[in-house]
Amino acid sequence: MTCPYCKETILDGAIKCRHCGSMLNTDSTYGTSIESITKDEIGTFVGTNTDYYLQQFSKFNITGTEKFCVTWNWSCFGFTFLWMLYRKMYLLAVLTFVVFFIPGVNILLHIAAGVVGNYLYYGHVKQKILEIRAIQPPQNIYPVLKEMGGVHRWVIIFGIVFSIILTILFAIFFSAMIAFVGQHIDKISI
Repeated sequence: MTCPYCKETILDGAIKCRHCGSMLNTDSTYGTSIESITKDEIGTFVGTNTDYYLQQFSKFNITGTEKFCVTWNWSCFGFTFLWMLYRKMYLLAVLTFVVFFIPGVNILLHIAAGVVGNYLYYGHVKQKILEIRAIQPPQNIYPVLKEMGGVHRWVIIFGIVFSIILTILFAIFFSAMIAFVGQHIDKISI
């Protein structure tokens, strides 16, 4: 076999040219190239809301080459940390959780996450599918994609319970502040 880029002789079935380092797409239905990822594989990995994500992901390859374009994800905008946990993007979830504690960055992070959330998830999906392909035989790919992908449904319950607890704590705090100010209003001079 000959490398289509540098024209050097390489092993048949090679994934990468040992001379020039170019990635080779030798099999269009099964392989490790990004272009060969099928909609069925993406759909199996994504699970919930597959149609929405397939539509969003297609925007990143309109010209035939992958590139970022602005999309909007309301779930990622409103619930950045929880959305990333829900979609099993653990490292990004931890990173956003830490960044939320930087004063003044919170709303900017939410806006940025709303804009780039779909692209981040697209990259996550591609990476995981390629990793699974590299270690699994073809007959095991779809069951493993379904198991490794999808969503964590417990995150929804966690988010609701956390919101209720936070609301109760805010109500207690502000009622205590109002009571304190009410008791000491006569001592405050203008």
